[in-house]
Amino acid sequence: MTRLPCLLVAALLAVGSMTAVAPSAQAAVPIGGALDPPGGRSHTFGLGWPEFFYTWEAVVRDRTAFGLHVGLQVWPLALSLGGRGRVVLTEQGPLSLSLLVAPAFAFAGYGGTKAVYLQNYQFGRSRTFRASMGPQLNLGLLASVALSKKTSLLLTFENPVSLWIWTRPTGWWLEWPLIFTGGLEYRVTFAWSLFGRLGAGPSIAFTGPNQLLGIHWHLVAGAQIRY
Repeated sequence: MTRLPCLLVAALLAVGSMTAVAPSAQAAVPIGGALDPPGGRSHTFGLGWPEFFYTWEAVVRDRTAFGLHVGLQVWPLALSLGGRGRVVLTEQGPLSLSLLVAPAFAFAGYGGTKAVYLQNYQFGRSRTFRASMGPQLNLGLLASVALSKKTSLLLTFENPVSLWIWTRPTGWWLEWPLIFTGGLEYRVTFAWSLFGRLGAGPSIAFTGPNQLLGIHWHLVAGAQIRY
C-alpha cells in the first residue's frame, strides 16, 4: 500500500474514533464501505455525468459482498461489463472501511477515456467514430461513516486502470486515474436508500514513450432497492 492510501486509512480511523454515533449495519449502498446484512440482495441505479450505472449485489456475507456492475459512459460513448467485490478491512465505531476489487471489460465508440486530456485527443477521446475495447481493473478503498441512524458519509479512493486497444487503425494506450470521492447516503427505509457523490482527481495516460496528464471528474445521484 502506497503512502497516500495509508494516510487516507489513518484519517478515516481518526474520524471513526471521534464520532459518537453507533454504526448502522441495517442498510448500505455498494459505493460505500459498509455492507448490507448477510444474505441480502440489492439493485442500485446511478444517474450522472459522465456515466450511468447499475449494480446488482447478489451475494452478501459477514465481511464480503459480490455482484455484477454495468456502466454506460455518455461521452465518449463507452459500455463496461464486469464484477464488483468488497471486502471489509475494519469496522471501528461508526466507520466501515472496505477494499474494492472490480474487474471489467469495456467497449467504446469514441475512445472511452475517463478523463480530459487537453493537449492531445488521440489519447482516448476522438471526435469521429473510432472503436476501441479492453480490460479494466478498479482497486480502491471505500469508507462509510455513520453520522446518524439514517445518514452516512461516503469517502472513497479508486484506481480504475484501463488498457484500451484501437481497432482501426490498430493501436493501444493505458489510462490510470486517481479518483477521490465524497458523498452522502440517506436511508429512507430499510428497503431503499438515496445517495449522491462528487469525485475528481488527476489521470495519467500513455502509449509507448508518449505521456499525458489529464483531469477526471464525475457527479452522480441514485437509489438502492433491497430485497
